Amino acid sequence: MRQGGVMGKGKRIRAKHAEQSAEFQRHADDLLTRSFQKELRNSELWPMMVAEFGEEKAGQLLRECKGELRPGLPCDETGDCSADL
Repeated sequence: MRQGGVMGKGKRIRAKHAEQSAEFQRHADDLLTRSFQKELRNSELWPMMVAEFGEEKAGQLLRECKGELRPGLPCDETGDCSADL
């Protein structure tokens, strides 16, 4: 019989896997966010945002745009899927 508070090998492996998955998710979301914000800033939409809201407010709105990896979504028109990661 195990003593209270001692984690079995399977539980430790699952906990480590969950930690690594969460770390990967945060990293992927960060990369997607930076890429999305860069693309938006370099798009034809950016000057329109600056004209309508001003540089400061447009920058604030841009920082609020976040990318999020959502596993299980269907493939896009290029055939890229979240399962490919």
